[in-house]
Amino acid sequence: MRLPRALLLIALMAMLAITGCTSDVPSNSQQPAANNNSETTSTPTPPVDGEQPSNGNQPSAEQPSKNEQPSSNNADGEKVKEKEVMLVFSDSNLMEQYKEPRTIKYKKEENLPTIALMAWKNGPKNKELTTLMPKNAEVQWLKKEGDTAIISLSPEIKQANLGSSGEQFLLEEMATILSQFGYKNMKVLIDGKEVETILGHMDTTEPIEPLKFAQLKEMK
Repeated sequence: MRLPRALLLIALMAMLAITGCTSDVPSNSQQPAANNNSETTSTPTPPVDGEQPSNGNQPSAEQPSKNEQPSSNNADGEKVKEKEVMLVFSDSNLMEQYKEPRTIKYKKEENLPTIALMAWKNGPKNKELTTLMPKNAEVQWLKKEGDTAIISLSPEIKQANLGSSGEQFLLEEMATILSQFGYKNMKVLIDGKEVETILGHMDTTEPIEPLKFAQLKEMK
């Protein structure tokens, strides 16, 4: 009877040993997460080609990248300004000339005379008035010599279908518009060269005198 008790005791001790070993191993629910603090310790994902990594190297809205210029910076660094000027137009029958106020936009003061002439070329707001300069004619450049405005027109100015009165009005209107920018008179060139006449009626070898704004009426 001693042998069976000894075997029973050995079997009991083996069961206790196995139970003790398994109780020391923590269950899955008790194991800590691998890296709960992933915001500071995790390795950032490599960026895609051409994409900035999200580790603080990407420029913010206040600091644009080197290839991007702030939208508030213009090419010349100046703001757009406005100024009211007087333009001069004739009526459709070429009987009389009228002044017409116009607000123009500009960035540099020295560009005002040319911008005013461009507005004049584009025509009046009053439908009873007309522009005498052909649409395809251009003001090539404008410079000042003393008190005289030297203006070069493109050869298309010769396409203006005007008689002597029309040619006189055309030149007087340009000279009068320029007079409000400090010019006393105007000399006209074609393609940078002096010509005796533009349309065969007026002498353009001498400066053209402007009209006086005080003597011009506004068409209502």
